[in-house]
Amino acid sequence: MNNAQLIEEMRWQLKRIDDRKADNQRILAGIAGSEHTTVVSPDRVVTVLAGPGGVVSEVRLAPEAMRFDAVTLSRTITAAVREAVAATGQLAEPRPPKPRRKPGPKPGPADDDEPYDTVFDV
Repeated sequence: MNNAQLIEEMRWQLKRIDDRKADNQRILAGIAGSEHTTVVSPDRVVTVLAGPGGVVSEVRLAPEAMRFDAVTLSRTITAAVREAVAATGQLAEPRPPKPRRKPGPKPGPADDDEPYDTVFDV
């Protein structure tokens, strides 16, 4: 590939990035304009924004939240998220459970004499 082709390829990629950014802006504008529910925890350290379908679009923490221990902060966030989702009147679409793999034999120590079998495109 010569330099002119590389420059054209880079321009094409930049155009794709700009198009994606514009699409994302339109999506975000749609989210902001749609009906959202905002829930603030009683201690005012957690704010949750949930939209249609109970989808959580944002979780904000006040600086004071960092003073809580992990368990307390986790419970506060979880409670605020549940309240926000419930307030939308709809539950988020449940995800199918991940398939469980049967535990196999534990891998042994790496053998330094064997070559790597990973292939990289350069």
